[in-house]
Amino acid sequence: MNVVGIIAEYNPFHRGHEYQIHKLKELCHADYVIVAMSGNFVQRGAPALMDKYSRTLMALNCGADLVLELPALFATASAEYFAMGGVALLNSTGIVTHLGFGAETDNDTLLPELADILLQEPEIYQKRLRQELRKGSSFPTARSAALLHYWAAANSMTIQNTFPALSEVKDTLASPNNILALEYLQALAALHSDIIPVPILRKGKGYHDTSLKSEKQDTDPFNQDFCSASAIRSYLKDNNTKLPETSMPRIAYGILKDYPHPFLFEDDFSQLLQYELLTNDIERLASWGGSSLELAHRLLTEQERFTSWSGFCQHIKTKNITYARISRLFAHMLLHIRQEEYQQFPTPAYLRILGFRKAAAPLLSSLKKNSSLPIITSLADAGHFLPATAKKLLDIDIRASDLYRLCLNAKGDDTLKNDYRQQIIRL
Repeated sequence: MNVVGIIAEYNPFHRGHEYQIHKLKELCHADYVIVAMSGNFVQRGAPALMDKYSRTLMALNCGADLVLELPALFATASAEYFAMGGVALLNSTGIVTHLGFGAETDNDTLLPELADILLQEPEIYQKRLRQELRKGSSFPTARSAALLHYWAAANSMTIQNTFPALSEVKDTLASPNNILALEYLQALAALHSDIIPVPILRKGKGYHDTSLKSEKQDTDPFNQDFCSASAIRSYLKDNNTKLPETSMPRIAYGILKDYPHPFLFEDDFSQLLQYELLTNDIERLASWGGSSLELAHRLLTEQERFTSWSGFCQHIKTKNITYARISRLFAHMLLHIRQEEYQQFPTPAYLRILGFRKAAAPLLSSLKKNSSLPIITSLADAGHFLPATAKKLLDIDIRASDLYRLCLNAKGDDTLKNDYRQQIIRL
């Protein structure tokens, strides 16, 4: 049985996601697709546009067979922990044979070669990395510079000069999808996993592109410039008019159109965040995941300039402290995720099912037989069989859902069920 695993946010589910599932099934001759999906908060440190069960319903209607929740600790983490959490989750199922992910290079060997450098950390690479960090560069920027430096040095020592050009490597490292792909490959290696990586060349608009319009006109929905999830979110935030139907698969579009709750954005949590900033001292601010004494001091000294979540991220960011890192820190403050939790939980401690297709009954049966982690189908029952440490990880997920509901309540909607009352989606 071939089973493709995908790590995703589906925030929201768009045609590019549909294409990815379709293409992976074809390439891997897959019998089933399992998705490890972020819950109500996502990797850029923001709330998901729609709640996790609505996004699960989109995924199941558009090709996925089983959706597992990526715990909030990993879903809101930096790329390294996000990737490790997702890969470890899928690896622990015992049944995933292939890992599919997007990439923005069609060079089949370049990403594995770069991932191997990151794993081996040769001295030339390490020295340049330290130099870049001392100069004040952020870690992602410093790492890219160190990789490019090592690549140039290694290429100059090769007589055949068969390495890809430095410009190709530079372009590869400039893509968020490629950076995440490198993390996936490192995670697979670190776990000594037998899962086969299957990169899919990303089609359509760029990761941060906010344009909804396709430059290609084709009757084949898989031969168009797919708009990004960022573009859909930006449009829904800034426009009162209806989202163009061509931006999403038909069923996913219908779920979004009929969504019974307000869409949520990071600025909807601004007052809660400001309260945390006002009531945290420097030691507490420095204790949250992704923080530091330097960053905590900056937050304290600048807190009078706070206007909103996004506005404060823009104000606080510097050359070596990115917007994304600050936004993730804000999510950790609200969810009470401390740095120590990342040492306590290097990988997920359970598999929590959000939804499945009834036709995938053999997949569920195989999961129960082969999983190395306890499987949660009912939150009320989880307390009876989860170890105490795993319950602590689960408490973060429950807190994330409760916080999400709290913000919906503040916008006048009290209809979203809490995690104890919400049933698994069965399609």
